[in-house]
Amino acid sequence: MKKVTLFISENSEASNRIIAFLNKNDVTYELKNVTKNKEFLKELQKIDVFGTPTIFIDGKKIEGNQENRIVYELGLTSNHSNDDFSFEDVFKNR
Repeated sequence: MKKVTLFISENSEASNRIIAFLNKNDVTYELKNVTKNKEFLKELQKIDVFGTPTIFIDGKKIEGNQENRIVYELGLTSNHSNDDFSFEDVFKNR
């Protein structure tokens, strides 16, 4: 099982989209809300990350809503190109 940690902000559509995707695909993850807990924000800033959502999958950092990369790193597809590929593509196949 991959270790997944997701840093989010309140009222972020991109964050909500990733959460919905992870839940839909039964991915176990640790959620760190930087709006509610400033220690999580400091944790990100220590590694020079200043935006959310940021997801770590087995230590690999993915900043922003890079859906194709998230899907690939989770092992839900072998397609890691920069082609248009989104969470919807995986939802369709589930």
